[in-house]
Amino acid sequence: MLRCNHCKVDLPGNQKRCPLCQKKPIGTPDGSGNPFPHLPEPRLPVSRILIAWMAFGSVCAAAICIIINMILPSGGWWSLFVIAGIGSLWVDFALMMKKRKNLPKNILWQVISISLIAVFWDFLTGFSGWSLDFVFPILCSCAMIAMAIVAKVRRLDTQDYILYLMIDCILGIVCFILMLTGAVHVVIPSAVSFGISIVFLAFLLFFEGKALWAEIQRRLHL
Repeated sequence: MLRCNHCKVDLPGNQKRCPLCQKKPIGTPDGSGNPFPHLPEPRLPVSRILIAWMAFGSVCAAAICIIINMILPSGGWWSLFVIAGIGSLWVDFALMMKKRKNLPKNILWQVISISLIAVFWDFLTGFSGWSLDFVFPILCSCAMIAMAIVAKVRRLDTQDYILYLMIDCILGIVCFILMLTGAVHVVIPSAVSFGISIVFLAFLLFFEGKALWAEIQRRLHL
């Protein structure tokens, strides 16, 4: 009979591993059959395998860029920008996966994270203002429309999206403030975002005012 010296137990049947400690037993099988059920090898879900391959591909791309940059250094250290771009992509992707169960909240966080990343890249490239002129107001406008569509298609309860939509409306008003202070040089995207914010905010106040106040009280424990 097989025996596990680590656990000090006899193992009937033909066990390749001890079911307790997974160590290899010693001795001779007694031929009585395996009394333990066969457990299949656990499989990783497809999403985790895909993410692992994406991470591996990102590392390979960064390594190839560094090698090429070291061989041809005349263009400066452009590979650092590639690495920073890959890092920015993964930061945003990680945030998206973390908030994936709440779509309105995910949309709002995407507006904030992508805007901050855009400002960061704008600063690295000399801060020409494209992050505030185009990225931030366009994201705010698209987010408000996306939240309304998601709420309609998925038939969400009002309290599931109303606070996030209001915050995004406030961010649209921030675009107008940036326009007044002269921080924005291209007026059209910020003006459109401000107009959409006013329309959505008016709708929330006139038609969902009680639900909005109740949600604010619940969130702030008033």
